[in-house]
Amino acid sequence: MIKNYLISHLRSLWRNRSHAFINLFGLSLGITCSVIIFLILRFEMSFDAYHPGGERVYRVVTEYTKTEDHGYSAGITYPLPVALRQDFPDIAELTITDSNMSDPVISIHHDDGTVDRFKEGRVTFADADYFRMFHYEWVSGNNEALKREKTVVLTESVAKKYFGNESALNKVINFNNEFDVTVTGVVKDPPSNTDLPFRIILSANLGANKRGWDDWGATSSSINCYVRLSEGQTAEDFNAKLKGWHLKYFTGRNEEDGKYRNYFLQPLSEVHFDTRFGNYGGRVVSYSSLVTLSLIGVLLLLTACINFINLNTVLIIDRAKEAGVRKVMGSSRAQLVFQFLGETFTITWVSMLISGGLVELALIGLQPVLGYRLAFEPFSDPGTMLFLIGLPFLVTLLAGLYPAISLSRFQPVEALKARISGTPGQGLTLRRALIVFQLVISQVLVVCTIIIVQQLDHFMSQPLGINSNAVIEFELPENEPELIHRLSERLKQIPGVLNVTMSNTGSTSDNQWGGDFEATVAGKIVKENTSVKFADEDYITTYQIPLLYGEDLVKSDTATRFLVNESFTRTLGFQDPRDALGTPVNIWDRKALITGIVKDFNTMSLHSSLRPTIILAGTRAFFIGATRLSSENTQETIAKIKSAWEDIYPKYVFEHWFLDEAIANFYKTERRNSYLIGLFAAVAIFIGCIGLFGLVSFMARRKTKEVGIRKTLGASVGQVVALFSKEFAVLIVIAFVISGPLAYYFMEEWLRNFAYRIHPGVMTFLTGMTLTLIVVLLTVGIKSYKAAVANPVAALRDE
Repeated sequence: MIKNYLISHLRSLWRNRSHAFINLFGLSLGITCSVIIFLILRFEMSFDAYHPGGERVYRVVTEYTKTEDHGYSAGITYPLPVALRQDFPDIAELTITDSNMSDPVISIHHDDGTVDRFKEGRVTFADADYFRMFHYEWVSGNNEALKREKTVVLTESVAKKYFGNESALNKVINFNNEFDVTVTGVVKDPPSNTDLPFRIILSANLGANKRGWDDWGATSSSINCYVRLSEGQTAEDFNAKLKGWHLKYFTGRNEEDGKYRNYFLQPLSEVHFDTRFGNYGGRVVSYSSLVTLSLIGVLLLLTACINFINLNTVLIIDRAKEAGVRKVMGSSRAQLVFQFLGETFTITWVSMLISGGLVELALIGLQPVLGYRLAFEPFSDPGTMLFLIGLPFLVTLLAGLYPAISLSRFQPVEALKARISGTPGQGLTLRRALIVFQLVISQVLVVCTIIIVQQLDHFMSQPLGINSNAVIEFELPENEPELIHRLSERLKQIPGVLNVTMSNTGSTSDNQWGGDFEATVAGKIVKENTSVKFADEDYITTYQIPLLYGEDLVKSDTATRFLVNESFTRTLGFQDPRDALGTPVNIWDRKALITGIVKDFNTMSLHSSLRPTIILAGTRAFFIGATRLSSENTQETIAKIKSAWEDIYPKYVFEHWFLDEAIANFYKTERRNSYLIGLFAAVAIFIGCIGLFGLVSFMARRKTKEVGIRKTLGASVGQVVALFSKEFAVLIVIAFVISGPLAYYFMEEWLRNFAYRIHPGVMTFLTGMTLTLIVVLLTVGIKSYKAAVANPVAALRDE
């Protein structure tokens, strides 16, 4: 019997090979997108899940309650882990990681006197418990590798880069021209699904030098503390102990700050998904975005299944006689259903095989967009294999059950007399509902893509308050005033360099310094938080920040005057910014008068709102240099800048970046989302068009005689095409009525994440509907045109 079913499957597919090909193509696309989305979701959900005992590992994080909108930071300061060890000895393990440094230079000194220098990222200090808490595969060394001072563990790729095929163990390298460290271990490179992507891990036991982070009031987001709770301890109980525990350490000038802080535990499993905090991987993915992506995957699969239903419904008329004959020969309804489901299962499995190749090709193309390479390894990944095995059965039921039941329902006498063409409108109504469902999916995705692109354009066109064009920035590896002054003078002499400035964090960046200031205004003490910029006298000239009132900074080694932005004056309570001139301000034990007001400028990306900002002189806090270039001979000018920089800092490696490109990189997540959703929207529309082809084919079959009569009575081709098209125009409008509010809701929720956002108007949604309308009517028009130009005599003679 199975042999007969198989032969019947193959014959049916060959007789209807055009429909079979379209079914294969539609299902293959839908399955391909679903598999890709499954792989993305599986990858994102797997972050740091491989650490043994990871369910008991937590990160100590900070909540700031001073303002109504609470602030959050993953950072701590060095005294905190020391106090935790002392006050909570029942903690199983505790470790600290400190990546609060610019990309350091690693120097390898060879016996022949030569030196190789490498500028490295993803470097951290960690204490000895780090490797006991987090799992690494050791090439050489063990978990005790960081127990001694001035030791370092390298990843395998870094060790090979430094020492080739030689063993790196016990070799000595120099860290940032500051001190030598001995290699005591080499580990396999961490997997891509980790938020601890360190390539060089140095011992944190480097004496008393905490690089300024040894005060309870100071917090750096780059210094994290992790704890592993003992068996039986719960995060809830430990958080209760932490509440108010820290206040005994916040004394003196930090006492007020301590009242507005809460420390609590964040599970390791949440580090990748909690958008309130950052992580060392530099990428946080919200659960809501993953839910949205999974929903898109389900909808694309449903769209492909709907196509299958519509296309197979077209064949019901042709296969009615076959069903009648089988029933006369004794086949039961269950056997007919099993046969037609078997055909669907065959097509689905072939589609799965095609999808396997499409997935491999798509993952190669998506790697630059995603920023990582997804592995499609079903034979070595049980989860992926289980998904691929279950998918054909699910698709077979979703796509094949309705057509199979419809065919098995025919009465043999009516089927053999060819009376099936007059099937009641119930089936057609269902198919119309399915088409509307497809159109809703397509229109929602199209509108979402349009809004995301508009938001990106808004970011790119939004004035930041600075002129980032033709500005390059670079690091200052040593904060020595004399060296910085020499470099500045050298750069100013280079033809093509228009302006030069030195500052702590540049202009607009993710690296922010902040602190609480105090000022007395009209007898009232104002205490608030502000962004802090240390800069020289050429800062606002180089970045072209408009000076609205007062005077610019002057060359000084100390803070003798402050520049503030307009938001700072509003924080003080002044309606007119000019009234803030002459107001004394105290910040970080520096007291001076406000002598200038600059126009508001964004110190961070446009994800965040404008902050009060204070700019003060201070050559001992310069870490970023910047030059504005002329438009001529840019590369030659940069080469001269590099040469001058290397003359001042011969033991370091020069790297630069264009400020406008750095700003554009702030929005790479949104750019990735727009690309992915746009791609899936195009696939949804394309699959939907295949479904429309099936429905128009069905309608053309039912209206064959009607079309023939209309043409005999003088109807033009255009009128016949309009006969088919007007119904789909109505379906598009119905879909728009449903999709418009859905798209508006989803996008409003997404846009809430941005301080600077667009407000989509009616035209945005009408554009989405119009695009869908054009594509759909083109698809319908092509098929209906073929029906319209058919010979009416042949249509009327057909029985």
